[in-house]
Amino acid sequence: MTVQAPHTVLILGAGLTGLAAAYFLSRQGHRVTLLDYPAWQDGYNTDATDAAPILFGRHRETWRLLRAIESDIASQPDRTIPLEFWLPEGRATAYRSIHLPGALQWMTSLFSFRGLAWHDRWKLFSHLEQIWEQAQTLPADLDNRIADEWLTSIGQSRGAREHIWNPLGRWLTGNALRRLSAAIFVRQLSTLFLGRTIDARLTYLHGSVGDRFINPLKQTLARHDTQILPQTEVPDFRIRPDGVGGVRLHDGTVLHAQWYVAALPHRTLLALLPEGLLTRYAYFAQLGELETLPEIAVRFTCRAMSPSPRLLLLAEQPFQQLTIAPIGPNEVSCRLSAIGNPALMELDDELLLDLGRTEFRLLAPDIEQDERLSGKIDRNNQAALLLKPGASLRRPIQQSPLKNLLISGAWTDTGWPANIESAIVSATRCAEIISGQAAH
Repeated sequence: MTVQAPHTVLILGAGLTGLAAAYFLSRQGHRVTLLDYPAWQDGYNTDATDAAPILFGRHRETWRLLRAIESDIASQPDRTIPLEFWLPEGRATAYRSIHLPGALQWMTSLFSFRGLAWHDRWKLFSHLEQIWEQAQTLPADLDNRIADEWLTSIGQSRGAREHIWNPLGRWLTGNALRRLSAAIFVRQLSTLFLGRTIDARLTYLHGSVGDRFINPLKQTLARHDTQILPQTEVPDFRIRPDGVGGVRLHDGTVLHAQWYVAALPHRTLLALLPEGLLTRYAYFAQLGELETLPEIAVRFTCRAMSPSPRLLLLAEQPFQQLTIAPIGPNEVSCRLSAIGNPALMELDDELLLDLGRTEFRLLAPDIEQDERLSGKIDRNNQAALLLKPGASLRRPIQQSPLKNLLISGAWTDTGWPANIESAIVSATRCAEIISGQAAH
């Protein structure tokens, strides 16, 4: 479809999602203005101070954006890493995607993975083979079932579910198997592990989200004369019968545009909308039914002779994953984290630090830890979206009932959990709608 004439676009939110939408729109010649308010943080580990994500090869929109905005000379090289699991016998084992064509890739990778007992590997392989040969199909009611029940139905043992599938589900979606929609879990497994070899490849990105995405996006937008207007008070939507009629700033100024994009967390967006919209449209009312999960993390800075990045998924531990990231010569940042664990959230900082040190000594005894070195506690109330059965129906598409208002964010309906790929996919879709390139 031919790109339409340039439009004026006002974006509420200058976090990663809003900046990405502005970047795509400005490249297409549209005139874009962003409103930036300090409390408008995107969440879901996409804020400026969050560590840059560990990306799968299948996170294509994130890779496309990163390659478009990255500088020619990176301060540190990104690295491919294995996906590691901590097993009950006190050792780590890695899942590696084998470089073979087509289905041979996942078949060989699955049979080579020692984290699953032989009977679990065989049961899973047999199930996938039947689907591949179209002798069996996935159940139609997966979105009404939980992932743990579905895994049981295809023969996965309790040990496999607890030590492999639950840690994997938590890392991919932030949700435990006993609450996670089976449809979402199956979609993630299929998308990431049953495609091309490169789709399942994990890459550690050095730096923070700000270093790799937000700051380069701001620099690029400045060259395109895109305005970012800082706000000291929350602006107001002006709603007309046919759509948004403007955004009123605290000084009384009203900004008008042909299109408006709300690149905000769902609770923030709800607070901006008039009550009448919530009662008139189920699209907006359902936003109040979305639930988020908090994260607690303990970080230490440690010495390591050969610092290299690492991701270790944990089971039967107070924490759910250990991430080790190089931050300098012979120095690493070690982060133990857990999502949706209320018992950890209730502990005070000193207890959390002591618990973190104990777990870290067990999991990484080869890394030197200075007892005198203080750690840091990170608390994030919006780390993941609760993806229980039926939750997908409440995640909004980009086009709202107001014809000139689009919604963008990691929490929207993109086919991904609320992560950086989802945020950028949503921004891309908004740009396509405004430019007349969206699929119909």
